[in-house]
Amino acid sequence: MRILIKFLIAIFIISCSKTEDSTQTELITDSYFFQKKIFNMNLYNCNKPVESVNSSYKKTSDSLNFYKFSELTEQDDQIDDCIQTYTQVNELTPLKQELLLGDTYMELSYCNSNVEEDVLSSTLASYLKYLKDNNVQVWTGISKMEDSNFYWINIWESEKYREQFLAEWLNSPNSGKFAKALSSSAVCQNPSTYLFL
Repeated sequence: MRILIKFLIAIFIISCSKTEDSTQTELITDSYFFQKKIFNMNLYNCNKPVESVNSSYKKTSDSLNFYKFSELTEQDDQIDDCIQTYTQVNELTPLKQELLLGDTYMELSYCNSNVEEDVLSSTLASYLKYLKDNNVQVWTGISKMEDSNFYWINIWESEKYREQFLAEWLNSPNSGKFAKALSSSAVCQNPSTYLFL
């Protein structure tokens, strides 16, 4: 009986020492910064109204602008009298994906980066933290860089919500800090805005 007890204690000690040496797995509980998706974005800006666009696209009320995010499809075909923008968009705020489902108030900026993509992403960290901490109703993504250029996309809850947020943001010390950090990494043109239905 004594030999059996010693044997079980030895097995217990060996198994404990092995688990201390084994790699530990960290549980990620903050899905805001994980489980992000990459979307293919097809955006069309047309010179005249187009009615024959696939129903999977959202469009503006004047039928001059169309867009679609997709995880599956690649670049769609050209449409006559339309300028097509195709890019892959890295999602930055996955907890706000519900904003992609209904009517979409989109803000699209064309930007030029002075730094590598990973440095740019770290520059955005304080802004993303602010969005999360204040539960700002905006979905944000940036496209993959091509020749140091990228698109910055914000999808807001509504035009009114965007205007209210920007008024508060511009009067806060956060905007100055973020603008200073971003200006050292990238320069963005004034954004175009669209209401997609």
